Amino acid sequence: TTNSKPLKVGMDAYVHAASFAKELNEAFADAAKDIEGDVPPTIAAIDTLDGKQNVVDSIWEGRPDLPKNPFRVHPMKYAGMTVQDKVTKIRSEMTEKKATMTVFSALDDIAYLFNVRCMGDVETCPIGIAYATISKDEVALYCDPEKVAPADVSEHLKEAGVTVKPYVDIVSDIESHLSAGKKNKVWLDNGRSNYALSRVIPEAALIDAQNPVTAMKGCKNEAEMEGMRQAHIVDGAAMAHFMAWLENAIVVEGRSVSEVEVDEVLTGYRAKQPGFKEVSFPTIAGVGANGAIVHYRAAEGSDLLKYLDRTQP
Repeated sequence: TTNSKPLKVGMDAYVHAASFAKELNEAFADAAKDIEGDVPPTIAAIDTLDGKQNVVDSIWEGRPDLPKNPFRVHPMKYAGMTVQDKVTKIRSEMTEKKATMTVFSALDDIAYLFNVRCMGDVETCPIGIAYATISKDEVALYCDPEKVAPADVSEHLKEAGVTVKPYVDIVSDIESHLSAGKKNKVWLDNGRSNYALSRVIPEAALIDAQNPVTAMKGCKNEAEMEGMRQAHIVDGAAMAHFMAWLENAIVVEGRSVSEVEVDEVLTGYRAKQPGFKEVSFPTIAGVGANGAIVHYRAAEGSDLLKYLDRTQP
């Protein structure tokens, strides 16, 4: 009713996308239109619980710390474009957009931009926990110092003119940039950023558009395409070795093979290939009905575990 107090919807601004917050506010406004009155009331508002602990965090015992696995340099042999050239291209697009700062929070965008990769922060994904910004006179990477501790990574970033800053400084740096000039504008892709970043940017100072790295990643250079070709070649070799092993185990030896063994053997053949770091996703080895389970992952001791043999294809 019009006399009711607006509902408070709790949200951890660092967990939810900025685009989700926008959709939620629009849904509140649409729902308010159904209430009679000269002016639609405010029926609900987002409460980001500033200064309060996330309610999930408060009951999560033994929660692991934020990952600090080190970055590794992604060689030019595979990147095909220097960090400096990428920054130059982005700054050119910023000039067209009249943006004085561009913010990146999607981890794959950051890995691409700085020609770095990481292992362990996100399972089977070569990305590291970080933020990044580009302005007219600075390129900044926000991350834990342990992530850039390797000498080659530190030198790589230094040569590219990248300043490494504390991970937690990203929000205050955006605010400082905006307060430094009334005409300053921040380019932030709300669809690929969290609400904690977007909410500190006034609407008049926000350029909400697809960030420039998205298109750059989509248009592969020759080195990137050659890397993809080579990856398919070596993975094809691994699959050929695996299929030969599987045929021998089942047809020649006449034994049964568990889904777990399939995973272990296939991963083993892939690990023998040059350049292997980790699999791109856990092996989906599903026998019979298990093959219909989306992203199925076999495990020893599971009631779902099945075996492959001549009678169970």
